[in-house]
Amino acid sequence: MAGETVLIVEDNRENIVHLANNVLKPNGYKVITAMDGQRGLRSILRDRPDLVILDLNMPKMDGLEVLAALRERQVDTPVILTTFYGSEQVAEQAMHLGAVDYIVKPYKVADMLRAVEEALAARPSPPTPAEAEEAEERKEAEEPVETIPLTRQVERWMRDMNILTRIGKALVGQLDVRRICVRTVEAAIYIARANHAFLMLLDDGPEARLCLCATRGPDDREVRLIEEPLESKLALKVALSGEAAVQAEAEDAEVLAEVLGHAVGPAAAAPLRWRQEIFGVLLATRFPGEASFSEADAEWLGGLADYAAIAVHNARLFQQRGQPPARPAIDAERLAALQSDLEQIAAELKAASERLQHLATLLAADHQE
Repeated sequence: MAGETVLIVEDNRENIVHLANNVLKPNGYKVITAMDGQRGLRSILRDRPDLVILDLNMPKMDGLEVLAALRERQVDTPVILTTFYGSEQVAEQAMHLGAVDYIVKPYKVADMLRAVEEALAARPSPPTPAEAEEAEERKEAEEPVETIPLTRQVERWMRDMNILTRIGKALVGQLDVRRICVRTVEAAIYIARANHAFLMLLDDGPEARLCLCATRGPDDREVRLIEEPLESKLALKVALSGEAAVQAEAEDAEVLAEVLGHAVGPAAAAPLRWRQEIFGVLLATRFPGEASFSEADAEWLGGLADYAAIAVHNARLFQQRGQPPARPAIDAERLAALQSDLEQIAAELKAASERLQHLATLLAADHQE
């Protein structure tokens, strides 16, 4: 039924206006908004909306971090996660953290409205007055302590490492180059907190020339598969040097904008490198005026590009031989070593997170005293 309050947590004003004016308000829903994850979390705890529509990529706290905070606080408000990055890994993570649905942008009005109606219809029965009073008393007695920023960052690193490892395993199991391109572009948008991604492969000609194979931006419902040369100075520089690069403003912004249909701002690029061979370049960009990519963003992008390079290498061997390639022993050893390193780092980060959380609890106790 209409009349319920829906909280939109989204950092893009145009998306908020579209969702409110074209989906929610015409169907009788009340709308409240928050433009970053921290404000969204506070609004959920304070205003108790009937439903939350939560974007994935936001400043301060992203969508998965907000879901994790709600789960920790045992808040059962239904949440629909939205993003223009479509991924089985992120969808699975979102559902594990308690999201009731996952909508990929740009969406059809009818699809979003159906998701809203189904989420509201599936809500548990409202508590009795006595239960509500008890819950309010418990809330006042156990005022949630905000996770300190460093702890949140460690938790994000651990989650991203887990997602990257799973995406990497999915990539190296693919033997179709086109599907590898699709998955890599989708993953790049999430891993680098980007708005757009491009995957370019080197052709087999005598001169180093990059061919754009796949791209996706916020206006695309899915990855676009393209086979045409792309004269990107940044990508060519990365391909020739074999080193990742970050630019506050993409030096070939006009070329990239022509592909996307709108302007781009900061850029980061990483080579698809396996052993000493460069297969191509993975490039991510953000909107003009947004924060530049950090060195950490470039490292995540580079890790994804390494997995993509292994996948492309194996897929091409399969195409040449007509059968799945027998991977050389060094390939298997390097993959095993990479997995071992990731597991060790994850364990260290988990331990650091637990120590930081314990410290946050002690500081909160001291403050109360």
